[in-house]
Amino acid sequence: MFKNILIYGLLCTYLSAEGFTKKSMDFDTFLQKAIINSPYLESSILAVEQAKENGNILTRYANPSLELEYSTFAPNTGNNDNGYRVNYSQPIRLWNVEKSRATLSRDTINTAGAEYVQQKAIFIRDISLAYSSYSEKTMLLKLGEEELEVAKAIFDISKARYESGTISRGLMLQAKIDYETVQINNESLALSTHKSYYNLLRLAGLKEEIALDASHIFAISTINNNVNNPNIKLLKSQQKKALSEAEVNSNSVEWANLFAEYENEPDQKITRVGVSFPLAFFNTRSEEKRIASLQAKRSQLLIEDESKRLDIGLNMLQKERISLEKLLLRNEKVLKAEVELLSIFQNGYKIANINLMQLQDVKNKVIKTKRNLIQIQTALNQNAITTNYYKGIYND
Repeated sequence: MFKNILIYGLLCTYLSAEGFTKKSMDFDTFLQKAIINSPYLESSILAVEQAKENGNILTRYANPSLELEYSTFAPNTGNNDNGYRVNYSQPIRLWNVEKSRATLSRDTINTAGAEYVQQKAIFIRDISLAYSSYSEKTMLLKLGEEELEVAKAIFDISKARYESGTISRGLMLQAKIDYETVQINNESLALSTHKSYYNLLRLAGLKEEIALDASHIFAISTINNNVNNPNIKLLKSQQKKALSEAEVNSNSVEWANLFAEYENEPDQKITRVGVSFPLAFFNTRSEEKRIASLQAKRSQLLIEDESKRLDIGLNMLQKERISLEKLLLRNEKVLKAEVELLSIFQNGYKIANINLMQLQDVKNKVIKTKRNLIQIQTALNQNAITTNYYKGIYND
């Protein structure tokens, strides 16, 4: 991490001091603000609450029923008489069904939680990648300002030499065109940076403009496995839920109906207590059991496939990072020599020892190498962001 900070310091020597004022918000603060204010994540949290209510639905009892009956008896001989009947019944879920439904309720809630964790991790990953893109464009824009200063200095020297008669008008115009071309390129860079900034705010769900420090370096976590990967965790939760559904659907009979009845007739009083069971002759729910079992198998295959993809992805990212770090070191060495050469050529051009073409060529090489360093550092940041997502670092 310390090494990366030093590298970034070398890259940003040309950044103006105003980019590091206390008014600028650092990335960690910006990220927490985005997480708190994101309607997308708030909607995901509500989905978890909704899953809890659905879990309660799975385990709730059915309502009892009450029957009230009034009768009039009219015998062929004698006076009329009255009677009544009261029946109360309560569906009772069988014990094994109660247990499996409670498990399904728990797994439903856990799956919703895993979905939220995955969505939050994706949100953090996407915000981080958008920030790294904005940071790159900010650095390129600052580099463009540095290039503009060098181009202007060359143009000023060329103009003075033309006025003194030591170079032709054509060479002076060439320096002027180079200077104005850099100005045009910087205007395009400014527009690109502007779009990147507002795209970052859009992803974060923020309306107000904020001063954002673009100097954050992303480091790779020291965790060396992918067991916490949000995709894997979600697939495992979905698999457990599917198995729970299969367990629930394995119960062909879920309810028994407990009833009590009291009947008062003119010549007798009757009390009944009993229980009724449905007979699973035709609807054995075998199709539902089969569907849930197939879903569980699908989830297992998806877990295995995702694990392989993660292993390959992490291996690729590791090798990519090694190559990027080598490129970074090589470009730093080249830049050091180029900067020294540019200084020599600028001084030589002032006293007419160096021609304009040589000076501009060296200047272009310096700018190109610095641009390469910015792009390499951006690639390292994005490499770290993706690696951390694979490892499940953004789950918390």
